[in-house]
Amino acid sequence: MDFMAHYEHSPRLNSQGLHVHDYFEFYFHIQGGRLYCVDDTVFELKPNHLVVIPPLHIHGLVCDRDLVDYQRAWLYLSPETLNKCGFDKIDLNRTLEEANRKQNFARELSNNEADIFVNFIQALEKSALKKSPDTLLDDYSKILHLLSIVQKNLSINSTDSNSSKITALNSAANLSQNTMHKVLHYINEHYTENLSLKELCNQFNMSESSLSHDFANYSNKGVYEYILNKRIIRAKELLFTDMNLTQIALECGFNDYSNFLRAFKKLSGCSPKEYKKRQFLD
Repeated sequence: MDFMAHYEHSPRLNSQGLHVHDYFEFYFHIQGGRLYCVDDTVFELKPNHLVVIPPLHIHGLVCDRDLVDYQRAWLYLSPETLNKCGFDKIDLNRTLEEANRKQNFARELSNNEADIFVNFIQALEKSALKKSPDTLLDDYSKILHLLSIVQKNLSINSTDSNSSKITALNSAANLSQNTMHKVLHYINEHYTENLSLKELCNQFNMSESSLSHDFANYSNKGVYEYILNKRIIRAKELLFTDMNLTQIALECGFNDYSNFLRAFKKLSGCSPKEYKKRQFLD
């Protein structure tokens, strides 16, 4: 997948939980959402809010009740496609990763920019249904225009700080959510280690049943399921280095190759070698 665009309007939607993937997501909130999480930071969504999430970062809606009249649009770009869009002059991958590291990943677009963003996303989605190579040049011109809006609003040199938004967000989160933010942050820092549910419970002074229940409600995934997803996504990155499969397994937190292979097949539907081969064929 080089790119994928989608617009959606849901009259009513329940929480879909947090997730993680290996491509860049440009999420545009139109209306209806309340709180959004990127890694261990939660902030209040506003109309015309653009959020940029690099690969391997946990993100998603934080909801305690159904959303009503929820409208959003998003664009997915593979790191390879984003890199090409810089024409060897701008390292967009590094720029957006650095913006995320500085928590500079969300901005409110102007009404004009918002109209362009939604119209272009809808046009890209319709174009993809035609599957015609004749439209590719126009598709990429729209993507480049969208990226110019992103760079303008999320420049790492921006003097507009997000600190007030983040502070307002954290104060709005309840105690249970704040604890789960900390659990997520701890997992993100230690998922390549021999991390267990018992260790997490000791770290956060919680029972196994309480932590498992609260984490599943918050992230829509079990603790170990989330850890496995993080490890396998990291493994997919390392497949394209000089490391062998046993080294990758150990680097990602698996105690032996057989456990790594079993988890990789379960989550990816193929072996690591098959996955790597498919990427080159694509």
